[in-house]
Amino acid sequence: MNKDADVIIVGGGIIGCSVSYYLSKLGKQVLVLEREDLTRGSAGATDGVVGYHTKKPGKQLDLAVQSIAMFEHLSEELGMDIEYGLKCGGMQPVEDKMQWDILSGIVEEQKKSGVDIEMISAEEARKIEPMLSKDIYGALYSPTGGKVNPIRLTLAFSRAAKKLGARFLTETEVTGMIKEGNKILGVKTDKGEFYADAVVNACGSWAAATAKMAGIDMPIKPRKGQLIVTEPIGPFMDCTLQCARYNVIKFRPETIKDENVLRLGSSLSIEQTENGGLIIGGTRELVGYDRENSLEAIEAILKRAVRFFPALKDVCFIRAFAGLRPYTPDGLAIIGRVDCLEGFYMAAGHEGDGIALSPVTGKLLAEQIVYGKESYSLEPFSPNRFLKA
Repeated sequence: MNKDADVIIVGGGIIGCSVSYYLSKLGKQVLVLEREDLTRGSAGATDGVVGYHTKKPGKQLDLAVQSIAMFEHLSEELGMDIEYGLKCGGMQPVEDKMQWDILSGIVEEQKKSGVDIEMISAEEARKIEPMLSKDIYGALYSPTGGKVNPIRLTLAFSRAAKKLGARFLTETEVTGMIKEGNKILGVKTDKGEFYADAVVNACGSWAAATAKMAGIDMPIKPRKGQLIVTEPIGPFMDCTLQCARYNVIKFRPETIKDENVLRLGSSLSIEQTENGGLIIGGTRELVGYDRENSLEAIEAILKRAVRFFPALKDVCFIRAFAGLRPYTPDGLAIIGRVDCLEGFYMAAGHEGDGIALSPVTGKLLAEQIVYGKESYSLEPFSPNRFLKA
């Protein structure tokens, strides 16, 4: 049996490309297999919010703190501009006292991770974002929120990995795992078999199917998010902004009484790109692998946008698209070795946090694979939490 690589990574999205770079940086020969092309998954169908205020308090936020610190020098390290906007600010305008109380409680938990987040008055919010509606109750604000171009970040990881010797095979579909007892030896594809010491499942919303090929169940489901892109306009906003409902749906869904809001997971996420266009989202829909846009969702998103930014009623949108985010039942990513399968690793289930957590995921998983132990414990994210009897 001839070995094709030290590590095979299944999935060429932002997580797979990050893992490939950090493994290559540690001297491993890496082969990335992608059934379509790079950025065809979540990275090519999302906004680029990189902030603390949308992260689950506790271990997920602690991991995000480390990851976001890595962004400051990533363009220089990877040799490509990833359009990272450092400290543009992150804001969530609040509509009423109930939302204020919910977000205030979340913020107090988030502050335990040492992040800069606070609740501010409506007047303070409009000083930061003058185009905001006057009809708001207040806002959550994090001055250190940032944004990045997720497509450029994915390509930057892959190009840097290639310079270090990594190989990428696109339009190559993995159809099965090669096993010997409880050890993974490689993968079967529509282009033949490939062998390695380790296999990483970085298939995003399709990671459960890939895990099934290895004989294990991972509770990862696709969660659709729909977004809209406007025509380029003049300077409109600096922050990345979500309405308070974004966090309420994410962390306190039981408080939402409108069944349509819950079904669509409809809230507002908006940012302005470098070319002047606005990316407006979004939804959180558990509808399988359907990636079609719906008029119902587009209408709900645009109504939210105009509710918080009345001036947008005269702005044209030029396209809409949808992507799938890999959802897990406990809201935590699944990262690390699978104890019952020697040589098999998971790097998936990040849902809407994949962009922000991509650098630290790649770094820590690479350390675990190469050294047997990572510099910051991935135990809370271990796939084994779903495999225990």
